[in-house]
Amino acid sequence: MTNTNFKHTPNIYGRPHRGGSHLGKRPGGGNNHTGFKNPWNPNGSKGMDGEPRKILFLSKRGMSRSPVAREIMRSLIEKSDHYGKVMVLAGGVSKAYDECHTDGRMKDFCKQFGYQLQTYSRFADQALLADAGLIITLDRESEEFVSLHRQSFRCETRPFGIFMAPGSKPYVSDPFERGDDLSPEECCQEIIFCLEFGCSKLLASLPTLLG
Repeated sequence: MTNTNFKHTPNIYGRPHRGGSHLGKRPGGGNNHTGFKNPWNPNGSKGMDGEPRKILFLSKRGMSRSPVAREIMRSLIEKSDHYGKVMVLAGGVSKAYDECHTDGRMKDFCKQFGYQLQTYSRFADQALLADAGLIITLDRESEEFVSLHRQSFRCETRPFGIFMAPGSKPYVSDPFERGDDLSPEECCQEIIFCLEFGCSKLLASLPTLLG
């Protein structure tokens, strides 16, 4: 049986899960920014086939969770052997939110962790799906979307839940549907912790998933 709150999820990053004074802080005190060497450059070194492989994260709106997953995964890839060979994209599966501003509260909160979110959401149209080398779904809506549009792409798909800590919920929590027991800041923090844990597991699986 899965947990109903991320506060019970193992925290491999060693951060306190609650407490306003610790929001956005990493072990050792102070903020630890990712410090990209350069902005993400799709024209950098390529993979063996001449083009970077693309990982596409999908969430319901594409305004918060998938952009955060994109930046976390980018920061991990930059420090790995996949740098220059793998690109990371984010999209939403609800067309009504296409080109909406990224969630401002999440965007501001992520700056404390060194993550700079993209400015606008993007609907996962046929072209975006077809260009992906791996699709990762973050919620039930995106799982259903890729199932309905399976004819639009040929790549592998995986639910993010398989990379999350044992006992976690199967999906990344929706910040727009948070419970009354969580403040907006606590909700953002829990989402970041969850995505950091899962993306680290996903990184280890890339050689198998991307072939």
